[in-house]
Amino acid sequence: MAASRAVESPNTSVVVENEKRAYLAIEVPNVQTTADFDEDGSLAMDAAPELERIAREYGAEIVEDYQYELESRSDAFTFEGSDEPAAASLADVTQLIHANEAWADTTGKDVTIAIVDTGIDGTQPEFPASKRAGHWEPYGDTPWTDWDGHGTMCATISAAVDAEPGSRYRGVAPDARIIACKTRFYDSELAAIYDYLAAVAAEMEGPIVASNSFGRKTGHPPTPPVQSDFLDALDDAIAAGIFIFFSAGNNHQLAGGHQSDCNPNSIWLHKSREDVFPVATCDLQKSMWFYSSRGPGQFAGQTGMSDKPDATAPTPANGKILYGGGEKVLPDGWGTSGACPQVAGLAALLLSLDPELSRDALFDAIRDNATDLGLARECQGAGMIDCKASVDYIRKVLTS
Repeated sequence: MAASRAVESPNTSVVVENEKRAYLAIEVPNVQTTADFDEDGSLAMDAAPELERIAREYGAEIVEDYQYELESRSDAFTFEGSDEPAAASLADVTQLIHANEAWADTTGKDVTIAIVDTGIDGTQPEFPASKRAGHWEPYGDTPWTDWDGHGTMCATISAAVDAEPGSRYRGVAPDARIIACKTRFYDSELAAIYDYLAAVAAEMEGPIVASNSFGRKTGHPPTPPVQSDFLDALDDAIAAGIFIFFSAGNNHQLAGGHQSDCNPNSIWLHKSREDVFPVATCDLQKSMWFYSSRGPGQFAGQTGMSDKPDATAPTPANGKILYGGGEKVLPDGWGTSGACPQVAGLAALLLSLDPELSRDALFDAIRDNATDLGLARECQGAGMIDCKASVDYIRKVLTS
C-alpha cells in the first residue's frame, strides 16, 4: 500500500486513499466502461497495462469502483424556462410538516448534518462559514462547490439559515451545523466519507445525522456490488453513533407501477437495512408522487432488514428551491431526494432536545408521530412526518 502510493504515472491519477481499508481509487483514462471488467468485478488486464503493472509489482487486487447514481429526476424536471410559475417553496413544506411550529422548542442547535451529495454551493448566504463543521472531497476537488446543484438543494431543505443578508430559505433545522461531503457516488468515495464521519463523531461534541440521496435508478432489483468498502464503512459509522437517512428512490414508474398502486417493490440494496431510514415522498395534497419507490425493499424479511419505506415527506409540484448557484422550479416535486433531508432535519431537531437518544428511539419518535395518509405501508411507511408532534413527544418523555 505504501509503495503503490508513491508511484507517479502520467497515465493514472489517485482520487481517494484509504489507509484504514487499504485501497486506492485510481482513474485510468482508457478504462471507461464496465466492459473492461469480468463478471466477478476484476479487471480484464489487457484493458489497462498500467494497472496490470501495479497489480504485479505491489500485489494489488484491481476491481471496478462500483458507482451509485444521483437520486434525481432531472429527466422530468424543468430547471430553466418552465411554462409553469413557482406554486410553492420550502416555507410551504415546513408549514405542512409543522416544522415552523417546532422551532419555538428546537432549531437543531448543537447537531451536525452531513450532506453526502454533489457538494454545497458555499457562495449562498444560507451556508455561512459559521455553519460549516467540516468537509470531505476527493483529491483535487473543493467541497463548498456543487457539480450538479443537487447537494445544495438537500442542504437547503435540511438546514439552511435565513439570518444572513440576502438569504431566502430556512431549512427544517436552521441552527444545525453542516458537513459537506462531496462525491460522485463511487464506492471508494462513500467508504472514505463514512470513515471520515466516524472519526469526526469520536471527536465532535453533539450528534451527527447523515442525509443520503443516492441509489440505483432502475425498475429491476440491481445486483449488489461484488466488493463494497462503503457498506463496511457504513457499519462502522452506525456503530460510532451516526444516524443515517436515505431517499427511498424514484423507481416506482420505472418498475411499471401506477401512481395509485403500492406495488411493485422498487426500494433497492442497502435501503432495506433496519438501521437506516429511507424516506418516500408525496405532494402537498398528500398523494404519493408517481415515481416514489414502494416497499417492502429488495431484502425485506432477511436478517437485519425491515419493511420500507420508514416514512414520507412532502415535496411540492412546481416548487422553487435553491439548486446550486440559483433558484430552480421543479415541476414534479423535489423527488425522494428532497424528502430525505427533511427527515434528517427533523432528526436534528429531536437530537438537539435530547442528544442521548438511541437510534431506535429516534426512529420511533419520527415514525410513531407521523400522519397516516390512508395508504398501505409499502407506499407511505408510517405516514407523513410531523415535526411538532415528534418534538412534543420527546419533550413529554424528557419531562416524565
